Amino acid sequence: MNNFFRKFFTLIIFFSLMHPISSFSKSTLEIDAAIESAMVRFSEEIQGSDSYLDGARGILVIPKMIKAGVILGMEYGEGALIVDDVKVQYFRAFTTSLGLQVGVGSKDMIILFFDDQAMDDFLYSSGWEVGVDGSVAFLSMGIGGSIDTIESQDPIVGFVFGHKGIIAGLSMEGTKFTKIWPNAATDTEQEEIDDFNEEFIE
Repeated sequence: MNNFFRKFFTLIIFFSLMHPISSFSKSTLEIDAAIESAMVRFSEEIQGSDSYLDGARGILVIPKMIKAGVILGMEYGEGALIVDDVKVQYFRAFTTSLGLQVGVGSKDMIILFFDDQAMDDFLYSSGWEVGVDGSVAFLSMGIGGSIDTIESQDPIVGFVFGHKGIIAGLSMEGTKFTKIWPNAATDTEQEEIDDFNEEFIE
């Protein structure tokens, strides 16, 4: 009986997500433009954000997280991991943790890696889930609208923000990230990615 419900639940997930994925799949140009906009908003609207960005080994940006499944209420987004200003890999994120609120059209998610091993584990995994493959420290706003100071040596730190700033009281537990390969990159972009990967693997 338990096996039946497990299979049934899996089918619900498949059919509820199949249509949204095809509808929202973007090209690299669309993803890149959305990433740039999210980074600008993060830097301009969130006090203290630049110090975090400057200290990160890698920056995962998933802009415009939107509703992905009517039945399950999942949220979905596409973005990229950026290392040394190079988008080394594109990713798709699914979550039921963020709780899209009424009146909030989308959210931006930024995850910062401060540890090389933590970033390696994420980048070279076949699929990465928060709470299973690694944990993400969720930061909120402090007094005066600035980001709370990192008091512990967290290797991975996450932010989710909308048009009113960082959204507090959220958990990224269960958020899943998988690699995607959108429309082929330009020759220049691919050369930058290949050069980085050669150095990174060495």
